[in-house]
Formats: sequence, C-alpha cells, structure tokens
Amino acid sequence: MAAAVISACTTVVVAALVFALNQYAQMRAERRQARLARINTQLRELYGPLYVLVDVNECIYRGLMAAGLPGKGDRTKDTLAVGWKKWLDHALFPANVRMRDLILSNGDLLREEGMPDELRMFCAHVSYFEVSRATGTQGAEADRVYIRHPGDVYPDYVRGAYAALKREQRELLTAEDRGLRFGPRRRRRA
Repeated sequence: MAAAVISACTTVVVAALVFALNQYAQMRAERRQARLARINTQLRELYGPLYVLVDVNECIYRGLMAAGLPGKGDRTKDTLAVGWKKWLDHALFPANVRMRDLILSNGDLLREEGMPDELRMFCAHVSYFEVSRATGTQGAEADRVYIRHPGDVYPDYVRGAYAALKREQRELLTAEDRGLRFGPRRRRRA
C-alpha cells in the first residue's frame, strides 16, 4: 500500500513538473514571438527603409565626389548652379526629407527609449535646410549653415541599428527553427 501511495505521489509530482515546464516553454515561445514581431515591424517600417535611403544617398554622394563635383569646403555659388544643385534638388534632398519623415512618423519604433543624437541632428538639419530653401536663403547664406548634417555618425548609426536588428531577428528565427525550449538564450558574437 505504501508503494502505491509513493507511486501516486511521484506521478502527481512528475505531472506537475511537466505542466510547469510546459508553461515555462510556452511563455518563452510567446515572448520570443512578440520580440520577433516587434523587430520585424522596426525593420519593415523604419530601419529597413532608412537603411536603403542612406545607402543610396551615400552611393550618389560618393559618385558625385568621384566625378569631380566639389566637396563641402570647395563649393561656390557657381558650382552650386552647375551640377551639384541638380543632384541636391532631385535626389539627395528629397531622400533626406523622406528619411526625416520616416524618423518622425515612426519614433515609437526606435531601438532606444529616447531620440538618439544622430537622428535628432539629422532631422534638425533637414528641417533647417528645408526652411532655408523655402525662404530663398540658400544663396548668400549657403556658407552659413546653422544646423549642420551630423556627418558620418548618422549613416553609421542607421547601418549599425539595421545590422543589430537583423542579427537579433536571425537569432530568434534560428532559435525557433531549432525548437529550443529550455536553457538560457545564447548570443552569438558578431
């Protein structure tokens, strides 16, 4: 009789343990799915489009510099009138406006809790440039830019954030494919 009681107790304990472990695994899977959904949204609606726009603008800019259009320090009213202004008006600036608008309309998708300085300075520069173009102060005041483009830190931030999200997305998908249910989440080193 004692053996039957022990056997029944063991069965109950095992069943409770299996139930608890199953609940834990299900909770981890749901958290992983929620994190994956968030990352997918961040990539689709903010960081993916930003990444492509930054990459295209950087490609155009490097191509223009290689073709002999003057760098920032060497631009004059004459060089602005020649080739630079066409590219600025029809390719670079419209893409910058799209990037700024993406950032402003999708601020809830930022990886950080606050607005990163790189994005803040980029948005401020684009808005400043937009106002200076609209008010016609580009000519004589073109040499006096009050809010400068943040430089390489902006594309570096976008590329870094995009790469980090893609890496995390891959890790979550790999973990899901392997059916990992238990144990600590292992991070790969970049």
